Amino acid sequence: MLQPEHATAEKASLAATPCVLVDALNVAYWSGNPPSLRLPLALMTQLLADGHRALMVFDASAPHQLKHEHDLYRQLLQHSNHCIETPSGRSADGVLLRLARLNAACIVSRDHYRDHRRRYRKLIDDASRLHAGWVRDGCIHVPSLALSAPLAASTEAAFQQLCRQLQSLPSINSAAAVASGIRLPSAEAVT
Repeated sequence: MLQPEHATAEKASLAATPCVLVDALNVAYWSGNPPSLRLPLALMTQLLADGHRALMVFDASAPHQLKHEHDLYRQLLQHSNHCIETPSGRSADGVLLRLARLNAACIVSRDHYRDHRRRYRKLIDDASRLHAGWVRDGCIHVPSLALSAPLAASTEAAFQQLCRQLQSLPSINSAAAVASGIRLPSAEAVT
């Protein structure tokens, strides 16, 4: 159990760690159709390895779009501190932008968020908050984050790499801090 002064130091350290939100279904399409979980999994593994607080956000339509990887997707959702699915009828874009504002986070996506421009113009126009990337030569690249992550040979291998990375994260025993360190809006704000 952490002593109170250590818990405060842990929370301060966690708050200073860069927070990255991954528009996971968008990233899954960076290699074309059909989408592949291999891409957001590799990206997430590298973000965590680089010391970022990170969260993958999936649209409610992800199970249908990832039907060829459905079982693995369901397993991924069990890591709820690092992966969420928006409720049916709710846009992942709005949830991502709301979380980015709430956590002073950046977003990895190729989306331009045109439908949300009026409400989130300042965030959308800030080049340090939206990061696009691509896949080339067996790696996923996000240059504005100085990130280049090798792609695993298969989605299953990418999932195993992420699981190993999650197990290697330091445990935070403070009741005030969740494992990801990302504040989620109240349930009614997401639904």
